[in-house]
Amino acid sequence: MNSRAKVVVWSLVIVAVVVAVVIDVQRGSEGYAAKALARLKGRSHGTDKNGAAAKTAPVEIVADRPDTIRFSEESFRMLEIRTCAVVAAPPPDPLRLHGTLVLDPNRLVRVHSRFVGELVQIGTVEANGKNGSHGTRARRPLRYGDYVKKGDILAIVWSKEIGEKKSEMVDAISKLAADKKVLKAMESVAPGAIPQKTLLEQRRTVEADQIALARAERTLISWRLTEPEMETIRREADEVLEGRPDKSNDKTWAELEIRAPIDGLVVEKNLNEGSMVDTDDNIFQIADLSELLVLANVYEEDLPALRRIDPAHRNWQVTLKSDPNDKPRDGTFDLIGTIIDPDSHTGVVMGWLENSKQNLAAGQFITATVELPADPNLVSIPSTALIEQGGASFVFAETNAERREFTRRKVDVKRRWRHSVYVCRESAKEESGCGANTLRVGETVIASGVLELAAQLDFAKSRSAEEEEP
Repeated sequence: MNSRAKVVVWSLVIVAVVVAVVIDVQRGSEGYAAKALARLKGRSHGTDKNGAAAKTAPVEIVADRPDTIRFSEESFRMLEIRTCAVVAAPPPDPLRLHGTLVLDPNRLVRVHSRFVGELVQIGTVEANGKNGSHGTRARRPLRYGDYVKKGDILAIVWSKEIGEKKSEMVDAISKLAADKKVLKAMESVAPGAIPQKTLLEQRRTVEADQIALARAERTLISWRLTEPEMETIRREADEVLEGRPDKSNDKTWAELEIRAPIDGLVVEKNLNEGSMVDTDDNIFQIADLSELLVLANVYEEDLPALRRIDPAHRNWQVTLKSDPNDKPRDGTFDLIGTIIDPDSHTGVVMGWLENSKQNLAAGQFITATVELPADPNLVSIPSTALIEQGGASFVFAETNAERREFTRRKVDVKRRWRHSVYVCRESAKEESGCGANTLRVGETVIASGVLELAAQLDFAKSRSAEEEEP
């Protein structure tokens, strides 16, 4: 290798060493360069190769408290001790649950016929944008997606049973009227002309007619006939008594009007005109879309956090996945499932979302965001304040601020994050699983160099024990 090549190689080596030193210094107290500087600094203050104090110890053990160390003001500044206050654990990150909007089963009505018969007519609605021959709005049969109001006619069923029950009521009215006339005639004759037994029997016949009429009326009312329909039957009976029955009623006598039970959207239509209808057939399904059901999935490890939320404050914000510009909508949830899907290991959270404008559709994918409350049983300290020794966790907690005294105290760690650790709080409830190893909000703990301090404390304790031996 010629001299020029050697110069180039040595130049590269020098540059690499300088870069390594700069990076190591930037790593702080964990870097090799920093440790070397610390050792030099320790030697300048009179420490031996084991790190023990040679002349003036930077820290000392409090005589009657072997786990308590005391700093002088000079050593506190020399070691650049950094402290921090124990604070209440902040709220965890919000839960974002993915789910779907579905129809609320409590707002979904299946429409049946109360009698077996033939569906002779489907209800109609106005056909948008079309006019009849005389300028009136044209109408078309109901279909999927039409909006109906409570009481609107959905269909008309021709049933022999309803015709027979109507005729029974007319017959009961007619028979009652005839028997009343006979009774009136009997009571108008001279006393004794008609045996008392015959008169009592006629009165009993009138009472039986009244009972039969009441039974027929109640049967029709229980079949949800409206008062106008009942009045039509009474008029028919009057016309029969007067000897002028209305033949036009024959066409509608056995018809049963099926009306909408609620305001809502027709989400299912299964039969058309001419179909035979059974009482179990779903002719229509109508859904009230003013409120939709939200089904969201939650991982099983997040279920305890949801259950800790007060039922009166179980709120979430729902956004549509299909619209990136969608604004969150406020909603509530009150049912947290108790069955875990074995495949996805998720449970179901059910809630409701207001939809009075009906701009949401069942089946849309959503994201529900739940703000979780802070755990009142935990406090937060920096990760750098924690000492791990022998499978246990410790911190240096301040016990005397004026004398710079800190005691190594055992704590129970519940959660670990990158820059912080959650440990048990002094006021934690018994059911939280926290024992006596706790911290109090507002306490001061050492947040830097705790491992070196713990090692120095243990070394000092061992030397003190050696000196006490005979």
